[in-house]
Amino acid sequence: MNNIIYLDNASTTKVDERVLETFNKAHQSYFANPSSIHKLGQEATYLLNRSKDEILSNLKLKDHQIIYTSGATEANNLAIKGAALEYKSRGKHIITSIYEHASVLEAVKQLSDEFGYKVTYVRPNSDGIITVDNVISQLTSETVLVSIMAVNNEIGAINPIKEIGEALKKYPKVIYHVDASQLIGKTDKLIDLNTVDLLTISAHKIHGLVGYGALIKRKKLTLLALSSGGGQEYNFRSGTNDLAGALALAKTIDLALKSQKDNYEKVRFLANRIIEYLSSKPEYYELNLPHPINSYIINFSTKKKGSVVVEALSNHNIMVSSISACSSSKEKGSYVVKSLGKSDETANNTVRISLDATNTSEEIETFIKTIDQIMGEIR
Repeated sequence: MNNIIYLDNASTTKVDERVLETFNKAHQSYFANPSSIHKLGQEATYLLNRSKDEILSNLKLKDHQIIYTSGATEANNLAIKGAALEYKSRGKHIITSIYEHASVLEAVKQLSDEFGYKVTYVRPNSDGIITVDNVISQLTSETVLVSIMAVNNEIGAINPIKEIGEALKKYPKVIYHVDASQLIGKTDKLIDLNTVDLLTISAHKIHGLVGYGALIKRKKLTLLALSSGGGQEYNFRSGTNDLAGALALAKTIDLALKSQKDNYEKVRFLANRIIEYLSSKPEYYELNLPHPINSYIINFSTKKKGSVVVEALSNHNIMVSSISACSSSKEKGSYVVKSLGKSDETANNTVRISLDATNTSEEIETFIKTIDQIMGEIR
């Protein structure tokens, strides 16, 4: 695997050895069920609660609590369905963006199809951003939920999450959900998330374990539980607590936030080199970038068939993606790029490079040399 150049980090990242060490040690040393009332169970409960306190402290969240989940998809479904159904007496209107992750779009679609909710899909502006005004202008007396992602997983657009939340304070009956899967640890500084009511986070986007995430909920909010049972996780997500996974997630977030500034600077340097190359070859590429640019995700379309380019790169041991891995089996083209007003041809031939601080300048130069050669060879 040493000769692999991995540029698909928005899909998943390699697990940090320190996270694995935390997970394995917890499994071996703290194996008791936190719901048990004996001494070992009480010790497990203490560690479980401490892991939540650590995450909240690192994210500087002051009035929230954590519900551990199997990942971002479950967290998004619990947030959207749980909030909308619990507070349906307030209204049955939901606002989201047209370029959300599939787990958000499918959740609101189910509420629309099966439960009669009306959904408004906000479009990004010409810079790829969901603006405050565009969200607020769609509010009605029936709006119960607003769900806007922090960072788009295909084009990297960074939305004004804090500002949207500030504006929504004037509408206290509206619940505000943010999918922050691509945000945590991937900015140059910690963004204030205290205006958010429901926050989705994922471990495997930042060198944690696949199958672990959380929904961070404002304490005063309640949700309709989607998993009933023994009442774990404040009765919102029943099932035996996975203490090892909880401790590993806390470790993942701690490591990501401690190194985020240095990592951002390194990734920005790598991204600038890629963008410089792509911009110099307009006969080959069309950039699909937001403004401001997010260095962690670079999206462009090729003037040749994008899937062929991705496959050719893979044959050279360079891993990139064409569209989001969560949609690749269903979509022929990128609905995210289409939302920017791009043509079907452009959306059907996208390539996404998603960087990480573990990538090197040597890898980027090899990628540039290889894709340049591929584009010259494809007829």
